[in-house]
Amino acid sequence: MPPLDSIQKNKKFSSPLIQSAFAAPIKKPKPQKNRFLKWMTLFVIATAFFLGGTLLLKAYGLSEKIFVGKTFTFWGQVKQIVSGDEQKLVGEDLGQINILLLGVGGEGHEGPYLTDTMMLAQIRPDIGTVSLTSIPRDYQVTLPENFGKQKINAAFALGYGGKEIKNFEKGGDWARQQVEKLSGLNIPYFALVDFSGFEKAIDEVGGIQVDVEKTFTDSEFPNNSLGYLPPQTFKAGLQQMDGKTALIFARSRHGNNDEGSDFARSKRQKKIIESFKEKTLSLNLISDSGTINKLIEVFANHFHTNLSPAEIFRLYKLSKEGKLNSILSSSLDPETKLVCDGKDPDTGAYIIFPCFGKNISDIQTFFKNSFSAGRVSAEGAKIWLGNSTTDTKKYDQAYKQLTEAGAIVYQVGYSKDFLPKTVVFQANKKPATVEFILNILNAKEATIPPKDMNIDPEKVDIVVILGEN
Repeated sequence: MPPLDSIQKNKKFSSPLIQSAFAAPIKKPKPQKNRFLKWMTLFVIATAFFLGGTLLLKAYGLSEKIFVGKTFTFWGQVKQIVSGDEQKLVGEDLGQINILLLGVGGEGHEGPYLTDTMMLAQIRPDIGTVSLTSIPRDYQVTLPENFGKQKINAAFALGYGGKEIKNFEKGGDWARQQVEKLSGLNIPYFALVDFSGFEKAIDEVGGIQVDVEKTFTDSEFPNNSLGYLPPQTFKAGLQQMDGKTALIFARSRHGNNDEGSDFARSKRQKKIIESFKEKTLSLNLISDSGTINKLIEVFANHFHTNLSPAEIFRLYKLSKEGKLNSILSSSLDPETKLVCDGKDPDTGAYIIFPCFGKNISDIQTFFKNSFSAGRVSAEGAKIWLGNSTTDTKKYDQAYKQLTEAGAIVYQVGYSKDFLPKTVVFQANKKPATVEFILNILNAKEATIPPKDMNIDPEKVDIVVILGEN
């Protein structure tokens, strides 16, 4: 390790962001909050868990409403489930299962099949993690069949064709195809639920008990007539909630007492879903068969997916076996500096589009990094960052990316070799941070530390030396 004064005097590193590895770290920006864990997304997942354990109780008539776009024999699927001959999900052998989750208002709401929520669930059974990425409903895309430029939330609605046509398969396919273009990922599955289904499902199980952390009031919760409901107050403590109350609790955006943030809302949403999941999984298949049958009837009218019964049972088993035990969340929004908002020059409509200097490749990299970026902050790795090139902008950019992800970055001087490729060395195991670095910096992992650098695992977890690439 070069002595402290040689690091401080090294003219190669003239960036104002430079910091000695032996000095106090530059103040770390606050980690990105898990702010966009929509109630619908977790409701779909909880629904999948429930359906996986109860499908055998219902005949083909109802299943036809739930499962769309599949050429399978229902009882053949039942036989496959009972025999234990499991059907793996598309992508499972490659290590990742992708499902597009859609939420709509449904009949009785304005724009009933415009997707109020679009979220990509990337499921990694190998690390027991689901990454949920929220997609802005106003992102502008080009739809087929001469529909031209539209907001992405119109993809399902226009494919679905309205109340008279009800083509769930086509609507789901159109939505999937647009998100595939946006993310660069293969997305074979979609699942859709509406608000009414959420309320009715909770009512059918007799409501749920929710532990409200602190009292708050929301005076601006919208009704269905472009106005507001009377002020909605939730008191701290264990509360019994019906479907309507639970939906308001989960969706509230304007609560006082620090409950108006997206972060606070996401915590409430988790509480609702955890309570619903526990309530449904505790149902007795014999004594509660009437409730279970009613629930499946609710799902048949309010939940639709192109997952087959065997595939959804497989998803249920992955969860039951503890292979999906953590959830990460992020959002493709203007805070990422990848997309910006403005007006369509032709129509004047509010839209979201790639920022100047950014393109679809940058957005696809964002989706690619969704797993590692969500876990970097939790690991809180201490990184020594050096630069073998004379390009200080390269250092500044790497520093910004790492600190914004939640790592603690120190600068070290390095001038021993000119490296053609960025290298990463782990002094302590920080797998998520290393995966993130390998992706964003196009780096390779080294098994030995950089030349003449004394690594103290008490002071550093990861060493990164930037190369020409």
